[in-house]
Amino acid sequence: MNQLILPSRFWYIFLPGIFILFCGNSAPAQTKSKSELICDTIRLTLNEASNDTAKLHAALTKIRRCRRKIGNNYEPFLEDFILKASHADYQYGLMKAYDFLGLQKRYNESYDEAIMLHQRSLEIAKLLGDTLQMCYNYNNLGQAYRKQDLNILALPYFHKALAMQELLGNDKSASFTHNTLGATYLAQNELDKASYHLEKSNQIAERRNDKRTMAFNYGMLGEIQLMRNEPDEALPLFEKALIIKEELNYDKGIAVTLHLMAQAYYQKGDYKKAESIFNQAIAIHRRYKNKRYLSLCYAYIGKIQIAQQKYSQAEKSLTKAKDMANDVHSIEQLVLIHEAFTQLYKTSDNWPLAYTHLKASNAWKDSLNAAKYQKQIQNLEIDYQTQQKEQQIEILSSANEIKTQRIRLGIAIIALLLISLAFVFYMLSVRKKNAQQQEEKLRQQLLKSQMNPHFIFNALGSIQNYMYRNKPETAARYMGNFAKLTRSILNNSSNDKITLDEEIETLTHYLELEQMRMKDTFQYQINFSEDLETELIHVPPMLLQPFIENSIKHGIKNMHEGALITLSFSETDDFICANIEDNGIGINQSANSNNKLHKSLATEIFKQRMAIIKNNYPALPQPVIKDLSDENKSGTLVTVYLPILN
Repeated sequence: MNQLILPSRFWYIFLPGIFILFCGNSAPAQTKSKSELICDTIRLTLNEASNDTAKLHAALTKIRRCRRKIGNNYEPFLEDFILKASHADYQYGLMKAYDFLGLQKRYNESYDEAIMLHQRSLEIAKLLGDTLQMCYNYNNLGQAYRKQDLNILALPYFHKALAMQELLGNDKSASFTHNTLGATYLAQNELDKASYHLEKSNQIAERRNDKRTMAFNYGMLGEIQLMRNEPDEALPLFEKALIIKEELNYDKGIAVTLHLMAQAYYQKGDYKKAESIFNQAIAIHRRYKNKRYLSLCYAYIGKIQIAQQKYSQAEKSLTKAKDMANDVHSIEQLVLIHEAFTQLYKTSDNWPLAYTHLKASNAWKDSLNAAKYQKQIQNLEIDYQTQQKEQQIEILSSANEIKTQRIRLGIAIIALLLISLAFVFYMLSVRKKNAQQQEEKLRQQLLKSQMNPHFIFNALGSIQNYMYRNKPETAARYMGNFAKLTRSILNNSSNDKITLDEEIETLTHYLELEQMRMKDTFQYQINFSEDLETELIHVPPMLLQPFIENSIKHGIKNMHEGALITLSFSETDDFICANIEDNGIGINQSANSNNKLHKSLATEIFKQRMAIIKNNYPALPQPVIKDLSDENKSGTLVTVYLPILN
């Protein structure tokens, strides 16, 4: 089980809270963990704050400073603070809390919620005339759009932030924003603008001796020269970046700079030097198991070997590159690799294979173009919505003028959107029609089967039973947990990926409800190692619930005491290994009994979803179901491998 441990030097911060908790509870304070004591102190401060803005400010400061220690309580505390600050009309606190909660939503990839919260914070900042906060809000709004590759929408916010930073004389923030603008324009292929902002960032970074920012700037400036086919100008920039990264002992950054330098030598035609540097980069990338970059390096080594007429070696290098690119689903790499294969087989007059790889290369290019068209449509839709929101804010000062502008802008954007939609659907309708229908069918099945109707029936029956037995508090608690689980499942059903932390939270809600429904006849444990980054790792949602359901309904159903379900997570290679173990009768005995193992709709949907996932992750191992009686134990062990979707 994960447990948060605070260093002993922090004890003096929490002594007052510990004293209060010790005096106010019959159980000794020593039974609580340090993180629980922090949470109790925050709750006490919030409950006592009422309309006292000084206490509200102290509570917000505590929540923000202790956000890592309080873990999953961070968002609920911010939401509770927002309710109390709204009641007290504490505008400054609301402004900060909306911004903090928006940041957390962005880290959780809930970008729409993040944008809404940053907009609310911005509205208050404008009313209060807080230019520094406005600067934060503009930057955070830009980052929320940039994380979705909506660069057209991100750029205006970054420019607003930069203008305010320069007005305030905040060199450090201005340097970071120039760097972000450079990276955004580079992604847009606007090389002159990217170069301008990166050089501006570098001037400030050199003045401040900010070596990390300097290294990033030199690297991106070198990439710009590579894109302009000017390797001689790129190499000195890469060398500067490499020197700084070596000083900072930044291994991953060193490897990236090395493979960029190797690309420059490849452009120059110095294949021997390029291959040598690619091999240096491979040694580091292999250490960190970075298949995306390893694939790139092997692809270029294959191209070099083709140029050197080492055809058999080239075929091996390109095959290795292709396998890795398929593992990480890197479309850009696959285009490059199939083009290299085409060149290889044309050189050896193997025209059938050359044609096959040319066809594959074009198919991946079409996929990239389709994604590009869809992103352009998304840009237009969100731009339209954003313009409407901003106009609503500014309507207080110039209602009539903005109303006219909004109508004109709306008509123009809608017209452009319709034209773009018509063009895209014309280009993609034939190729995508069958795939879209199948995808939609499976999505609808998934949405309908995420919550087992039998489970809903049992849950509502249990609530009714508690009410009949005059236990309204227990019924209310059960209903509250049931509502949390339902909301969590509905939210996750609409997403292709969620964090492992969110998946664990949903499964915990499910197990708690089943535990209450079965009158605590079983216990459960959820284990994972401390170094497993559950907040950063993304996996497909709701793949494990059917197996937990089977453990409860068939494995431990007739056990009245001692029943245990254990859910364990670990990271293996590029996958998450999830083990669901129960100490029930075992799958063999369950299958042979009168109550045969029920094949639920959720289990069937699991098989269909895994078949689709296997198309993109062919190396993903199949689930394994094992009867533990073979090992002189009781129960069943199910092992399911989840792809890491980051």
